[in-house]
Parts: sequence; structure tokens; C-alpha cells
Amino acid sequence: MRKSILVFVSLSVTVSLLLAGCGPAPTPEVIEKVVEVPVEVEKTVEVEVPVEVEVPVEVEVTAIPPELSGDVLIWVMPNGADPQAAIDAEIAAFNELHPNVNVVAEIVGWGDAYGAIQTAVQGGEGPCITQMGTTWVPTFGTMGGLHTFTPAEIEAMGGEGAFVAASWATAKIYDNVVAMPWFADVRAILYRTDVFEAADVDPDEAFDTTDSFIAALEAIRDSGQDIAPFVHPGRNDWNVWQNATQWGWAYGGDILTEDWSQAAFNSPEFVAGVTQFDQLYGMGLTPDNTLELNSAQTDAEFGQGRAASMMSGPWMISNLRDLEGSGYEQIVADNTAIAAFPTGPTGADVTFFGGSNLGILQSCEDYDAALAFVQYLLSKESQIRYGNAIGMLPTTKEAQNDSSFVDDPLFSVFIEAAPTGRSSPNIPRWGAVENTFNTALQALWEDVAAAGGPIDEATVQAALDDAAETVNTILSQ
Repeated sequence: MRKSILVFVSLSVTVSLLLAGCGPAPTPEVIEKVVEVPVEVEKTVEVEVPVEVEVPVEVEVTAIPPELSGDVLIWVMPNGADPQAAIDAEIAAFNELHPNVNVVAEIVGWGDAYGAIQTAVQGGEGPCITQMGTTWVPTFGTMGGLHTFTPAEIEAMGGEGAFVAASWATAKIYDNVVAMPWFADVRAILYRTDVFEAADVDPDEAFDTTDSFIAALEAIRDSGQDIAPFVHPGRNDWNVWQNATQWGWAYGGDILTEDWSQAAFNSPEFVAGVTQFDQLYGMGLTPDNTLELNSAQTDAEFGQGRAASMMSGPWMISNLRDLEGSGYEQIVADNTAIAAFPTGPTGADVTFFGGSNLGILQSCEDYDAALAFVQYLLSKESQIRYGNAIGMLPTTKEAQNDSSFVDDPLFSVFIEAAPTGRSSPNIPRWGAVENTFNTALQALWEDVAAAGGPIDEATVQAALDDAAETVNTILSQ
């Protein structure tokens, strides 16, 4: 911007005054005077003037999601010594994050759970979330009533890689993930170190093979101690096929053929393993009432000091550490150790691997709230706390590698055994196969009771041959 500016310039002017008068000529007087003369000067000056300008700007705005709310009912089986307190602790921790979600846990007995879940999945009344045994996932997962978890939902829970491989294998059917792995169940042998010592049995040798294990049980029987060498559930249990199959696997057999197209549980190897297991009662190595016991009663037999060893899972750890809640004896808690299941005569080193998963029913009205609770139960914090509370292993690698598990002398045995774990075939028809297989094994306990001594292998072979014929028909459909 150009502007004209009036500038005053000071000039020095010399004025000579000639003074006239009489006498000699005057001497000139010089007078100096400063005179201000206005001069107009044109000068260019830069002036900054603020100017308001409207400029369009694109701004990305993230909407604030509404506060999560809703009502969520979850069915939980009797996990640990105090099932209600264990799950209530997780609900309380979840509510610190989501106070407007009302989660209610209902404890459902294992004996009633299968039928109740089946009814709910098929459209009856039921919960938003249900716990289910890993062996139930193939059956319920093909009924159409369970939500299929999306890749984004799975990724939000850590993705497939966050889970132990054996656990993740139980989550899906036909590549559809319908039940997220919650906790893992691995089987091993719990035994009384004081009773073994009194019978002069070295545990390092006793659990080397199935033969050395049976020899150890016979030594305890003959030692004169007032305690049963071994206790196991019988015909009234919900783990009948799991218990028998542990022995069938150890002897080199399997439930189905490698391609899952036919029964294999009537093979000579599997029959030999089941026969050996079923003979323990007739050999006088178990309590007289063992054939009438279920798993919970078997746990109590050991925990209350009436048996020197048993085949069980990591939930026994929480029972042994909560004597007030479980009613177990102090002497048992002080002298219990755990060993991996012995290797069978064919060198097979296998243990049962199961556990429980979490499924969300399609009928759930507050799905977002239910999904958030499932996600919380699979967080590291919850996995560690809940696993320790109920005596089960976490299904996530991060939680399972926590020091509370890997450095624990009891939990660590189950963790070391987990890589040898095996479960039921992950096929849609497993429910029908399991029912036939289980019924045959339950019937064998009737034969054991009537035998008056160790049952013979031919009886076991005949029973399993009949069951295999029915299973082959089921698998061919």
C-alpha cells in the first residue's frame, strides 16, 4: 500500500543583514536560524492487515458409542469347590467396566446340562450364554441355535493364535466357530505320597507304565493299610466313555478310524485297555462301592482319605486348597502329588483333553452385552483368576504361561501333559456315536459287578463289537 507522508525538514539558513547608518561602513553580522519547512515525501510502507477468510476443512468425527447395557443370563456348570462364588467374582469385575449390564449366573448340574442346552438350542427357553463341554460342541453346533462368531469378533478376543491349539480345535464345526474355548481339562493321576511310601512304592517307577502302575496298586493292597489303592467312577457317571477311553488310548487303540468313517473302539488294542481298566474292581484294587460312584463322589473318596489314587482333572487342586469348602482332609492335602498317566504297553503316551467352551444363543436379546462378557471371560486377567479359582487350565497361551500355573508343582503336571491330549472326534454325528459308545461301556460295568472276579476280555470284545456295528450305521448315514 502506498501513502503520501508530510515530513518536516530542518534547514540551516544564513541571513546577511546590511545595516545602514552614519559612520564607517558597518561590519556584516551573520545570524543563524533554524527554519522548519514542510516537504511532502512519497514513501512505500508495508502494512499488515488481518483478514478473516472462510476455508472449508474436512474433520473426521468418531461417534461415541452408547453405554453398554442389557440383561445377560449365563448357564455355568459346577466348576470348582465354590462354583457360584467363582463366577460371581468375574461378574463383579466385568461390572466395573460395564455397570449397566446385568449378568446373572445360574448353576446347572452336569447331569441336567446336556438336555437343558439341547432344549434351549432347539428353540426353547434358555440363557444368552451357556457353558458346554468340549465334546458337546459338534452336536449343538449343528443344531442351528448357536451364534457363529465372526472373524472380527474372534480377532477382538485375540484371534486363533491366542489360544492353545488343542483348545481351539474344540471351538468349531465345519470351520464355523460356535463356542469359544473357556478353560481346559487334562487328566492325570492324583496319588497319596504317604501311602505309597508306606507300601514301599517308588512313584518314579510306579507311573512309568500301566503295568508298573498296576503293580504299585497291588503293593498298596497287600501292605495292610486301611485304604483302597485306586478309585474310579462307575456306571452312574457322566464321564464313562472318557475314563475307559483313557485306557484304550494308552493301549494303542482309538475311538474311530483315522478318517472318522468307522468305529475303532472294538480293535484288539482298545479292547485290551478297557479290559484292564474294568478288571481293577475284580482284582480288589478299588473300593466296594466304586461301581456306583459318579465323578463328584469319586473325588470325595480320595479327598476324604478313603483312596490312595485316582484318575482326575485339575479341578481337584482347588478342592485340595479349600478344605473348608470341599470337606477334604488335611492329611490328603498335605500328601497329594500328581503324575502323568502311565504309558501303555504299545508305547502310547496319551491323555484325555477336554474342558468347556462358551456359546451365545441366537435367541439372546442383548447380544452386544453377551459378547462383551464372553470377551471379558477370555481376557488374561479373568482367565488367570477363574482358572485358579476352579482348578482348571486357561485356554489362552498368555494366561496358561502365567507363573501361577507353570511354577505350581501341581498345575505344572497338567500343563506338561496337555500336548499329549486327545479328545473326541469333532464330527456332527458325535452325539449319536457317544450315546451308543457310552451305553455299551455302562453295560460292561453291570458285567463287572456280576463277574465275581476280573472280567474276561471276550465279554468286553462282544459288547464293543455290538456297539461298533450300530456306530458304523450311524456314520454311514
